[in-house]
Amino acid sequence: MSEKKLQQILRSLQIPSDYAQKSETTGITSQVEIWKAKTSCLLRDLFELMREKELSIAEQADVVAAAASFDAHNSWTSPESRALATEILADFSEPNLPLMFQILEKNVNPLFRSNLHPSLNPSTGRKTDRPAGGPMGTHDFYETQAWKKYPAAANLVFWCLRHIQSQDYDRLWYLVIPPIMTFLDDWQVPYKLKGVQMVEDLLQHVPREVLKRTGVDGLILTSLNTCLAQLDDTESPQLIQTAISVSLSLSLLTTTPGSSMQFDQLCALLGERIIGAIWLYSYDKLGVVQASVDSLPPLLNALGLGCCRYLKALIPQLLHPLLPVSFTSHPVELQISSLRALTMIIHECPYRMSQWKGTIIDSISRCWVHSRDTQSVGDSSRRDSKLEEHLRSSCEALAKVCPSIIEEELRRLLVIDHDMFQELVAGIA
Repeated sequence: MSEKKLQQILRSLQIPSDYAQKSETTGITSQVEIWKAKTSCLLRDLFELMREKELSIAEQADVVAAAASFDAHNSWTSPESRALATEILADFSEPNLPLMFQILEKNVNPLFRSNLHPSLNPSTGRKTDRPAGGPMGTHDFYETQAWKKYPAAANLVFWCLRHIQSQDYDRLWYLVIPPIMTFLDDWQVPYKLKGVQMVEDLLQHVPREVLKRTGVDGLILTSLNTCLAQLDDTESPQLIQTAISVSLSLSLLTTTPGSSMQFDQLCALLGERIIGAIWLYSYDKLGVVQASVDSLPPLLNALGLGCCRYLKALIPQLLHPLLPVSFTSHPVELQISSLRALTMIIHECPYRMSQWKGTIIDSISRCWVHSRDTQSVGDSSRRDSKLEEHLRSSCEALAKVCPSIIEEELRRLLVIDHDMFQELVAGIA
């Protein structure tokens, strides 16, 4: 009797395909809303049934699949259903290999088998020498996409990635990587973003040797580069920022520190992807530019002195938001992000700053004066202390590598009253 009740609950918890609409708020019927209202009761019944019945491996996998569907902020979840799902999944916080195999083999992969990735061998998870189906194989990959009828598919993949033990990846690799690559190489940005986030979780635990041996490191890197060309979607800023971060993590994980391969990959990310593509084609897309600038400090830190070759592109781009423009105001967030990246450049390329110190201090000074003038015209009691803090930090960094900057450049370039000058340079002399 309890087994029959368990199956009834699990069937009732299946997410209606109505939620798979492009916009999660459209096409949701009143019947589906009634179903959503019942999910908390169903999850509570499931939790109580787990206490009464000893579950088989297959039943445990089904329970995990059902609960994981509610373990995220989605349109079909509520705070109560998420809390109950978390409580259920707590019993499976350290799943063993047989359970993970059962979940991936019976609950995850069947959703994706009708859309096999053309560049993956489905039986090994290795990169193929050439795409299955020839040059048009990718088009076939986008044809049916039956997996999109299952709105919670991503939730289950994320749960698996966060619970697979590092030593089990060798055994489970051919089951793990196909769903990730399916999301990552989808043509829609929201699914690409989920794919990038899956790779981010994957890199937390997967052994470097598995990525290298299967050739999937290069396949993922190519797909991440494709993500960096998606500039026109509302979710593009988040995709760009996450893809840059994950690309950096992948390169650092799969290449030898200090090797030419690592240097070449990091240079390609900065020079070809960010400077040569994102900044070139999205100059009018403020969100995308902001996302790319936010991502710079870790990349610049990884490149170290190697970012000197890009100073002619980096410094003008980062100083541009600091310069006052008539009838236009740059967002303070972009100015702060630019100053963070600028400070990192000063730290990493100290010997080249003598060539740029005049340009840098001129832009910082103009930004400071404009900020104070704007405050005096508007609300003089409210100052953007965070912006001024970062302006001061950049001056401090520049003063450390170019000690003469205060006397030789700042006084010469600024036309400013004495009190404001003293306030700007306080603490950096």
